[in-house]
Amino acid sequence: MSDLLLSAIFTTFTMVRLLRGPWLRNPQYLASGIVGAIVGILLLHGFWPGFDDDFIVGGVTGIFGSWAGMALFDTFVGMA
Repeated sequence: MSDLLLSAIFTTFTMVRLLRGPWLRNPQYLASGIVGAIVGILLLHGFWPGFDDDFIVGGVTGIFGSWAGMALFDTFVGMA
């Protein structure tokens, strides 16, 4: 599972770069994306433990988790 977590974290750097611009200027999105990716991977492992070794499912979970983390961060900032 540790390789899947590292993959999700590195995928977050790419997602932030593609969706929000340079991640050095947007560290808040990088942090929320990393948290979202880790939560997504942990949920995947909790519900379907056999899928966390799958390359495709793990990658999609990292992408979706980082996007969801950034979307939730935007929602919370918009509420404040």
